[in-house]
Amino acid sequence: MPSQPASGPSGRPAVALDLPLRRREWDLLVRLPRTVLVAACAGDDRVDAVAGVEAIAAGQRSRALLVRGVVAAIFAEQLTDNDIDAEAVSPATVLADCGYAARLLAERLGSDIALAYGEWLIDIASSVGRTAWQAGRIRLGGVEVPLAERRFVNGIARELARALHR
Repeated sequence: MPSQPASGPSGRPAVALDLPLRRREWDLLVRLPRTVLVAACAGDDRVDAVAGVEAIAAGQRSRALLVRGVVAAIFAEQLTDNDIDAEAVSPATVLADCGYAARLLAERLGSDIALAYGEWLIDIASSVGRTAWQAGRIRLGGVEVPLAERRFVNGIARELARALHR
């Protein structure tokens, strides 16, 4: 699809993008940050995902117009993490989608764009664990989680590195 505009509150495009992407590819790029957040929270209702939502919004300051466009599309849709079935979100599938998205962006838009998008996904996934670091544990919204759970964040980084051949 040649263009995927994101509508702002006035109904006009907030960020107009002319991209060499099909609609399903664009939809994946828009859906992926939320599914990354849901997978990073491991579907635990006790986890406060506010930091992850803030990390999604922080994409508005990205150097990559694509990331800013995805953020605009996310907020234009006004979907919440409740719109994503946490039970159906498989970390393995999300990691595969991250790798696919990074490869797609590297191929179609260049490695700089793919890197910016991938780093943003890593920031989203890791943001929920940035509070209260302790030896061997992290706190996610007041819930202690073993550092081994951070494999998901590391998996996104590995998928990005593979996609960019780094």
